[in-house]
Amino acid sequence: MMEGVLVGCDYNQEWLLPWWWKHYSKQNAYPVAFVNFGMSPKAAAWCRKRGRLIDLPTDTCTLKSVSSRNQKRWSARAGAGIWPFRQAWFKKPLAFLSSPFPLSCWIDLDCEVKGAIDPLFQTLILGAEMALVKEPENVQENDRKESLILPGETTYNSGVVAFRQQAKILQQWAEFSLKQNDQFMGDQNALSRAIFIHQPPLIELPAIYNWKKDQGPNSNALIIHYIGSWKLEIIKDLSL
Repeated sequence: MMEGVLVGCDYNQEWLLPWWWKHYSKQNAYPVAFVNFGMSPKAAAWCRKRGRLIDLPTDTCTLKSVSSRNQKRWSARAGAGIWPFRQAWFKKPLAFLSSPFPLSCWIDLDCEVKGAIDPLFQTLILGAEMALVKEPENVQENDRKESLILPGETTYNSGVVAFRQQAKILQQWAEFSLKQNDQFMGDQNALSRAIFIHQPPLIELPAIYNWKKDQGPNSNALIIHYIGSWKLEIIKDLSL
């Protein structure tokens, strides 16, 4: 099959798997490849029952020491809770490079898929390497003020990404993530920098394909992204 969905999971996020699958599978039947960032054997077995499990070697990403200046900046911006997650974040480009599908759609586990995702694959028909949503303008402005992006650079959200297998930008992103991860708060910062420098054939998707929950209600949103503390809403959903 040409198209397929890619997700990644480690021990810290495996509680999201049943919730993500419940919403995704309601209106979608694309095969799913689950990338193992370090999940429990129980979660890995759960994934094998529903799709393909791709194991990444545990030593694929070594985090470099972050300067005290960046530690303070990033904690102030995203909260001290980001530090346990960065190990998995920077494995994301390696997961993309491991995708078994010619055309893939990566979807973060904290994303609620509310409809058919066919349009995401269709964006790649004309030859684009990647399609994704840029961050809202308030995020762009804050990134500029805090010098998280270079002049003229755009911050993209890596929670939902349609991409071509072996697209050049994937390797360029991986190099930033593996070799310079002390310079980037997270994987999407490294991806945004790679896009800015290498200028791949890219499609900017409408925000409805990765609608962040803190942007307010949107009945037209195809995918809702429960960032940060909004994951408490997922916990409430699971308890119903």
